[in-house]
Amino acid sequence: MIEVKNQLKLLPQLILTPQLKLLLKVLQLNNLELNEYLLQEVQSNPFLEVEFNDLVERTPSSEKEEVTLTDEFDWSNEALFEGAKLSFLYEEPEEEGSILEKTARKEETLSEHLLWQLGFIDLTPKEKEIANFIMGNLDERGYLAISVEEIAKDLGVSSSEVEKVRNLLKKLDPVGVASRDLKECLLTQLEFMGYSKESLPYILVEKHLEEIPEGIEYLSQKYGYDSHLLEEALYIIRNLEPYPARNFFNPQSLYIEPDLKFYKEEDEWKVEVINEKFPKVYLSSLYYKISKNKRLLNNSKGKEFLKEKLKVAESLLKALDSRYSTLYKVGEVILQTQKDFFEKGAKYLKPLTLRDVAQKTGLHESTISRVISHKYVDTPLGIFPLKFFFTTGYNTDSGKSISAVAIKDYIKEIIENEDPKKPYSDSQIAKILKEKYGIKIARRTVTKYREELNIPSIRERKK
Repeated sequence: MIEVKNQLKLLPQLILTPQLKLLLKVLQLNNLELNEYLLQEVQSNPFLEVEFNDLVERTPSSEKEEVTLTDEFDWSNEALFEGAKLSFLYEEPEEEGSILEKTARKEETLSEHLLWQLGFIDLTPKEKEIANFIMGNLDERGYLAISVEEIAKDLGVSSSEVEKVRNLLKKLDPVGVASRDLKECLLTQLEFMGYSKESLPYILVEKHLEEIPEGIEYLSQKYGYDSHLLEEALYIIRNLEPYPARNFFNPQSLYIEPDLKFYKEEDEWKVEVINEKFPKVYLSSLYYKISKNKRLLNNSKGKEFLKEKLKVAESLLKALDSRYSTLYKVGEVILQTQKDFFEKGAKYLKPLTLRDVAQKTGLHESTISRVISHKYVDTPLGIFPLKFFFTTGYNTDSGKSISAVAIKDYIKEIIENEDPKKPYSDSQIAKILKEKYGIKIARRTVTKYREELNIPSIRERKK
C-alpha cells in the first residue's frame, strides 16, 4: 500500500516579485497608456493624489508629503528574463518615399511585432517560412488556429520542425503567442516567469484549470492543498494574460503621443523625456499621517489595508522614477549613436543593436526591448518609432559600418539616376554599391531591399 504524506522540499526558483512586476509594467507603457494607468491607480489608492499640469491653481508644495526615491530597482537582477534572449539586430522594411519624410502613422500589428523580434534571430529560410505561416494563422486571441500537422503538410516539412519554430514564437513578446489553447498559453507564461513543473501554480493550471473557478475551499478540500498556498498560487494565475494578442488593437484608432524628444540647442543635441501632459502623482499627506498615527488605527483590518496601499503607492512612485531614468539613458545612447542621421541624412544612419545599448547603459537586453516597444520620439525630422533606430548593418571596404536603411537609400538613388532605356539589374546595382561605395552585398540582398522599397524589377522599369 502506498503511503501518502507531506514532505518539505527546497527548490530554487526564479520568481517575479510584485515590485519587479510593477516596474516592468510601468516601463513598457507608452505615454498615453501610462496616463490612463496612473488615473486608475489614483482612484483605487487613497495614498495617491493627482495634480493635473494644465490647471492654473496648484496645491502648495509645502502641503505635500515628499518622498525620497533612493531605492531604485537593481536591473542587474534581470537574469530572470534570460529565457527570452533578444540579443540581435533590428531591420524594419521601408516604404517608398524619402526616409526624412517618414513619420509615425500607425501602431504595429502583432505580426509586425513578432517579425521585428524574429529579425534578430538566426533562422534558416525554411524556419522563416514556417514562422510566417504560423503568424498568418493566429486568431484574434493570439492562438494558433490550425494544427501543427496541417502546417507541416501544407509546407512539406516535418511536424517536429514546425513545433520547434512554434516553441520559439511562444517565448517572444507577448509570451504565450502561438499557443494552441488557454492551458498551453498560461503554462508558457509560468515557465517564462521561472515556475517549475512542481510548483503549485503550474500544477493548478496543468491539472485543474477547469476547476480553478470553484475557488480555494473547493480545491483545498478535494485535493488537500494548503489554503494559504492556494491563495498565493491563484493570485499568480489571475495575473497571467489569457489572450496574448489583446493589446494589439485596430491601428486606425491610434493617437500617438511621443515619449522622448531629440532637439538641438546651441549646437548641442539633447534628450528630453516628455511628461508635461502627465498628471503629477504624489503621496497624500493626510493619509500618510493617518498611517503613522497609532491612535487612529485601532482596527487591524484598516491598518493592514493602509499598510498595503502605502507600500503600493511608494513602489509606484519609485517605478515612475526608474522609468524616467531608464528612458533617458536609452534615448541618450540612441541620440549619440545616430547624431549624424539627424544632421546629414538617412545615409548616415548607423547599425545599432539591443546589445550595444545594453552594454552602454548597463541594462539588460530584455529591458531595452521593453523600453523601445510601442514608444516614439519627436525629432526635427518628424516622429519616429524608437525601433526605427535599431537596424542591421554591414562593413564597407574602409571598415566603416553602414546600416541597411542607408543601403536602401543608396539603391533608391542609383535606380533614380539610371537610364530608363537601360535600367540596372540587381547584379549591376550590387556591383555599383561595391565599386562606388565599398559596400559588398549579394545580389539577392539587393533584390530583397528593392522589393521592400516597392521598386519594380528591371523588366517593369524598362521604357
